[in-house]
Amino acid sequence: MSNFSQQLILQKRRPTYAPVALLVSLAFTSQVDAQRQTSEHRVPPTIEAVRVQLHPPDVNGVLDEAVWQTAAPASDFIQTTPEDGSTPTERTYVRVLYDTEALYLGVRLFDSDPSGVVSRLNRRDAQPSADRFWVTIDSYHDHRTSFQFGVNPSGAKWDGITSNDNSNPDISWDPVWSVATSVDSLGWVAEMRIPLSQLRFSDEDEQLWGINFSRDIFRKNERVRWSWKPNTEQGYASRFGHLQGLRDLSQPRRLEALPYVVAKSDYTEGGDPANPFNDGSIFDMTGGVDLKYGVSSDLTIDATINPDFGQVEADPAVVNLTAFETFFQERRPFFVEGSNLFRFGAGSSGPIYGAPQLFYSRRVGRAPTRTVIEPGGYVDNPISSRILGAAKLSGQTGGWSMGVLNAVTANESADIQRADGSSLTEAVEPLTNYSVLSLRKDLRGGASGIGMLGTSTIRRLNDPLLSNRRSAAYTGGVDLFHRFGQNEYALEATFSASHIRGNSTAMTLAQLSSARYYQRPDQDYVSVDSAATSMTGFATSMQLGKVAGDWIYGTDFYAYTPGFEVNDAGFQPQTDQISHGLRLGRRWLDPGKVFRNFTVNATWAQLWNFGGSPQSRRLFFGLGGQLLNYWSFELNGNYHFKTQSDDATRGGPSMERPKVVSLNAVLVSDSRKPVSGAVFGWYARNGEGGFGVNFGTQLDFRPTGAVTASLMPSYNETRAKGFYVTRRADPTAVATFGYRYIFNELVQRNLSTTVRLDMAVTPDLSVQLYAQPFIASADYQAFKEFAEPSTFDFIRYGTDGTSTITLDGETNIYTVDTDGEGPAAPMTFSNPDFRVRSLLSNLVVRWEFSPGSTLFVVWNHGQSGYVSDPTFGVFDELGNIFGDDQQNTFVVKMNYWVSM
Repeated sequence: MSNFSQQLILQKRRPTYAPVALLVSLAFTSQVDAQRQTSEHRVPPTIEAVRVQLHPPDVNGVLDEAVWQTAAPASDFIQTTPEDGSTPTERTYVRVLYDTEALYLGVRLFDSDPSGVVSRLNRRDAQPSADRFWVTIDSYHDHRTSFQFGVNPSGAKWDGITSNDNSNPDISWDPVWSVATSVDSLGWVAEMRIPLSQLRFSDEDEQLWGINFSRDIFRKNERVRWSWKPNTEQGYASRFGHLQGLRDLSQPRRLEALPYVVAKSDYTEGGDPANPFNDGSIFDMTGGVDLKYGVSSDLTIDATINPDFGQVEADPAVVNLTAFETFFQERRPFFVEGSNLFRFGAGSSGPIYGAPQLFYSRRVGRAPTRTVIEPGGYVDNPISSRILGAAKLSGQTGGWSMGVLNAVTANESADIQRADGSSLTEAVEPLTNYSVLSLRKDLRGGASGIGMLGTSTIRRLNDPLLSNRRSAAYTGGVDLFHRFGQNEYALEATFSASHIRGNSTAMTLAQLSSARYYQRPDQDYVSVDSAATSMTGFATSMQLGKVAGDWIYGTDFYAYTPGFEVNDAGFQPQTDQISHGLRLGRRWLDPGKVFRNFTVNATWAQLWNFGGSPQSRRLFFGLGGQLLNYWSFELNGNYHFKTQSDDATRGGPSMERPKVVSLNAVLVSDSRKPVSGAVFGWYARNGEGGFGVNFGTQLDFRPTGAVTASLMPSYNETRAKGFYVTRRADPTAVATFGYRYIFNELVQRNLSTTVRLDMAVTPDLSVQLYAQPFIASADYQAFKEFAEPSTFDFIRYGTDGTSTITLDGETNIYTVDTDGEGPAAPMTFSNPDFRVRSLLSNLVVRWEFSPGSTLFVVWNHGQSGYVSDPTFGVFDELGNIFGDDQQNTFVVKMNYWVSM
């Protein structure tokens, strides 16, 4: 029921002169410390790194070596929460040393109540409910990119890379570094050693780096930073302080190898012993290697040969009844690490709204696009395309940040054994090369910048069975951002183009796809060219507005021409769109008498296709904030006006999109408690009586300092008044251009529960459990026929006095006669009712037995069932899950880090 999709596309802001805003203002008699800082004319702080002449300090969590006293500490920290700009409640001292091999940090974190220091064991890169300290280093000094190293009092560490002057780190980056901590009568201590080989920097004799230090005091919900900026202002790396005194740093040619070996066994219950490809038990053993080579101190090559992704968590179960592809997050380490380098439209405040996703790394190694079926025989269809090899070059050169990626996937074939015992193979996916190039240059100290990104996908189509695929696809784009008016305002924009090639069949399929539907009969601005061998399109997006301060406002625009196509290497489910929006908001970020922070915001957005037909008009209003007890809430409402839909009939004429009213609410408890959680709910109703409802909760448990568990049940139900089923050609259907478009009133229900359990035995040994039982049903009721273009009118079968509809219980096939003895021929279609259930689980034991070297022991479990009965019996289905055939996969993987 696409009318109910919640696309809260713009930022949460507050409308001018709103009565709610005036009432809320009364609750904000400021209680902020009189010594609150201001960012106006604030000079970035500096710290001097001292070179170690003889012996570097031992990393043991005790700052007892005399060499630490040679370095002056950074100590002037400032609060960012709960009282932005105020003096911290606890003192923090940070000293920095270095030698030819590494950077050293000695951190003393004073605490007036040492027993209140919260220390929790957790796996690497988890964000624990504990005290924390981290350093973020802009060693490029490009004001956009930084390397983050963090630790909590238990010694559990995390690390990541931030990019595009944004504070959200890519935590897939796992550098090799060391840290030790201790808790004592004064608070706690962290001692870090960060090898220079894990950083990227220029080859200048004297270095100037950006740097910042941050600390969380968990029990007080307090965060402090050394180089502070107000929460009302944008920027991250561009607002760092400076690390001085780095001279004559070594320029090593780093070579790191991470060879791996993996043994995997699959066991499938109910397997066919006669199946030559899988009799229910498969064992496999393989190996490969990841390589990292430092071409210079600021350019690195990453390469992988026969990469393995065996320990990756399973994708969540979904039921997709739309014409559009489901988006799944990338989880494979090689592609996740450094993925921000290949993000198009990365403006000053994150991805630019409306910028297309030119690169979607899950295209590399995707499932083959052709599936072989052999009645009476057996087929071994590959579930993914093997990645023969992949390489990335990243870093900086000539003032430009650069990322280059190239990957080759294999020519995949399905093995077939026919019923007569003969064997053969058929191609299902061609040999394919994927290339991506990203360039970015930052100007005005990170306040402005320009970026470029291009992709190419080239396929070797030498097998006739694959000749109707696209032979090549290219995309390219430019993005820019510019902050002005003392960084209070920002202009961000993109322009991109696409070009695909192939034979006439491949190009016809592209024109008919759900992304554009050139075949729509009631429009005259695009048409299907069955002789075309290429297709070209363009896209642009723009944001302009005030991005800092208490009042936030702006305008957004994007457009994708009908021929824009990036899905060979990117992800763009729909094109042929022009969108414009206005947004306005007000926020209070200082604690008052009722709220710690509060926002109110409003948005007006509208969407057309290139034929000028309005596809969406939406008014949004939202408010949210955090109470003094650290409970948070959010309440949003949408009103979608009546418009048109050019995709509801899936290539047929336009159909009216009814008006929709929706409400969304979220309540989140204080996350510092041992038991915390959230509840959420959503309700929508359209003008024709259809509705949707979704509600759920998340409960988080922290029974000990080393165990974290979460439970996330949710239920979703929609009742559509006009859901597409299929279409049938009929020359007597004059009003609908020679086709009958069959719809129904669909009742769809989904129930799922996600369970996660994380247990850290030591900072280097952890156990993770993921499980998701899932039940879904679709009950197709009241079949009917679309009556007239541009309306929401239907002719319901069997009730109009002329048509009849019958279901054959044995074949499960519907037969429809639309006019009795008239000229229209009867139509048939399969009963689409169904009910599915599944249980997916994943258990991973991870042990970093040596720096950079890891042993994984993995168990993947799956069960699923499908029936054509849509009856939704929750308890029956939960019990039936455990009766379905099981598939179990056991994986043991070991890699060993070697530095040369």
